[in-house]
Amino acid sequence: MVLPQDHENYAQSFFFNFYISPAALSNHARGFLGSLYPVWTRASSSSPLRPALNAVAQALLEAWSFSDPNSSQSLARPHYFQGIVAVRRHLESAEDIDDDVLLAMLMLDMYDGIRSFCGARPHEGPHVRGSAALIENRRKLPVNSKTSQETLLGVRSRIVGDALNKKESVSPNLLTWTTSTQGSPRTPEIELEAIILEVANLQVSALGLTADFALELLGKADALDQRLVAWFAIMPDEWVPSCIWGPKSIPRSIREAGLYQNHCTIHKSIWTADTLNVHSCSRIKTRQVILACLEHLNDPVGHMTRINALATIQDLADTICASVPYHLGDRVEIRRIDDKSVQYPCTGDNATPDAHYITAAAYGGMFLTKRLVELLKLGPLLRPGQQQWILGQMGRIRKIYKC
Repeated sequence: MVLPQDHENYAQSFFFNFYISPAALSNHARGFLGSLYPVWTRASSSSPLRPALNAVAQALLEAWSFSDPNSSQSLARPHYFQGIVAVRRHLESAEDIDDDVLLAMLMLDMYDGIRSFCGARPHEGPHVRGSAALIENRRKLPVNSKTSQETLLGVRSRIVGDALNKKESVSPNLLTWTTSTQGSPRTPEIELEAIILEVANLQVSALGLTADFALELLGKADALDQRLVAWFAIMPDEWVPSCIWGPKSIPRSIREAGLYQNHCTIHKSIWTADTLNVHSCSRIKTRQVILACLEHLNDPVGHMTRINALATIQDLADTICASVPYHLGDRVEIRRIDDKSVQYPCTGDNATPDAHYITAAAYGGMFLTKRLVELLKLGPLLRPGQQQWILGQMGRIRKIYKC
């Protein structure tokens, strides 16, 4: 793809059409993306959101044009630095922290995430920590609109997810960010996020674990694991994935590209698929804490608990691996973002929804990479051969996205 002369407007159109259009986000999108376009249209020409969003749009267009967003020649880089300068200028002016400033921080973080994905390196997330400080100031203002709620929840979601992956603690105050609003939403994602916040703090408590604290922490880990099990039991029925077998539902091209064991799962959307994979990763982490506690306890019952914890970890890892075909289809090389010749697993005669061709290409690789990286950290806890299979799929993702 050759970039057009008016590449800035073209990049914006590319981003809006393929990443945040109603068809791409559906009713199951998590985070802040649903509120982005309305705020963008109202933002002033001096708003930090304008250069920050341009950085993301240009980086994504470059990535899909087989250019490198990490290159010093990247057209996205100047927008990124302009966004940082604009945020600093806004803070120095002591103006209110409005939705556009928070969304600008999230866009700067998204840009960093794109560069990390394309460069196959960890996403450090410095702008996430900066967003938390801005939120503390924002809490002094009323949050009266759905857009403001979604923006705050988007920041909170990034902070909690970042802490979970990095084994960092999270302040419980994050759960109060929307209490200033009447009728704050209590979606399944938000309910899960509240539990994940506690899982993140549980991991921190397990660092430097001693025998004196092991029994108490074991009880906390088991209680959190049971809450995660309970969340899964009461989530919306349409979120329950379909597990499929056989050549009619799983074409040969998908099986050859990457099928772990002999089955895979189909989900309501790429967003619900990732939510369930985050849930699985969170349960894996509680089970890892349980295993760590058992190492410090001389309990004859502990042997069976240890066997059960390991079996659960392996089952949950299998569940994440089973979602790979839904994310990647039969892609093994670079394809257009809107390529509808890609084959995905399906149930019976049901065709793949048009929106899935876009969302799977746009978000599937980035979502899946985060979860597979977490599985690789399990090392010897995985089933024999599973680590090699995951590494193979990571290599496949790098070929698909040329990263």
